[in-house]
Amino acid sequence: MQIPHAEQSQFILAEAPFGVATVDADGRLSWCNRALAELAGRPLTELAGLPETALLVTAGLPSTGIVQFEQSGKSVRRVVVDRNDGQRVIYYQDVTVEEALRSERTVLEEQLQQHNTIDSVSGLLNQQAVRRGLEPLVSRSRRYDNPLSVVTLSFTNLADVRREQGDGAVDEAVLGVSQLLRDQIRWADLVGRLDNGDFIFVLPETDSVAAEALAGKIARQLSEFTLPALGGLRPEGSFGVSNWRRGDDADLLIKRANGALSKALEAGLFRVVTA
Repeated sequence: MQIPHAEQSQFILAEAPFGVATVDADGRLSWCNRALAELAGRPLTELAGLPETALLVTAGLPSTGIVQFEQSGKSVRRVVVDRNDGQRVIYYQDVTVEEALRSERTVLEEQLQQHNTIDSVSGLLNQQAVRRGLEPLVSRSRRYDNPLSVVTLSFTNLADVRREQGDGAVDEAVLGVSQLLRDQIRWADLVGRLDNGDFIFVLPETDSVAAEALAGKIARQLSEFTLPALGGLRPEGSFGVSNWRRGDDADLLIKRANGALSKALEAGLFRVVTA
C-alpha cells in the first residue's frame, strides 16, 4: 500500500470530518483543521497559539475521554497521540447527540426506578414505563425536529399456544422472544410490552427507513427462531412502523404504528408495514 506523501497527508487532515490538532509541549495549539474550529465555535484564524484548555469547559484533560467546548457547548471524545518530537496529536469526535441521549436516558432510568416499570412476564418495560419514556422523546423531536420511530409487534399464535399448552407455555414463549428482542436494540432504545400483550420499540434518532430495516431484521430472525422447551414452537408475528411527524403526540405515534400493524397482520406472517 502506498503511503501518502506530506502534501497529501496535510490535505487529508485539513479536510477530515472530525477535529484534529497538534499541541506543543506547553499545551498550545500549533495547528488545527477547520472541523476543530467548527466544533469549538471559534474562527480558525484565532486558534493558533491558544492553549487547548482555553477552548474547553473542563480543567482536567484525560488522554481519552469526553470533554466539552466552552464556546459551542459541543461534547467531544478527545484522543491524544504522543509524537517523538514532544508534540501531541489530538483527535476530537463530536458526541453531542450521544451524550444528550445518554443524559436523558440516565434521568429516565432514575425516574423509572421510582415506579413499577417492569412487565412481570417478559422482564421488559411495561406500558406505563414505555409511555413515560416516549413522551420526553416526542417533546425533543418537537423541539429539535429529530427523527423518532415506534415499532409495534404482535404475535398471532399465542392464543393457540395457550389453548394447547396452557398459560405457562405462553409465559415461556413471551420470555424467550423478549430475550431475543432485547439483544437487538441499542442502549438508547426502549423495548416494552403493552397491556394487550403486543411488544413495542421506541427508537430515538431513527427515521422510518432505519426503523423498517430493524423490524425487517428482527422479522427474519423470528422466522428462524424456535423454542425447544415448547417442542420447537416458532412464534409468529408481524410489525407496524411509524415515524414522528409534526403535530404527533405519543398517543398518535403509537396509534399510527398499531394501524400499520393491523395491515401487516392482514398481509401475512413476519410482514413489516410502515404507516
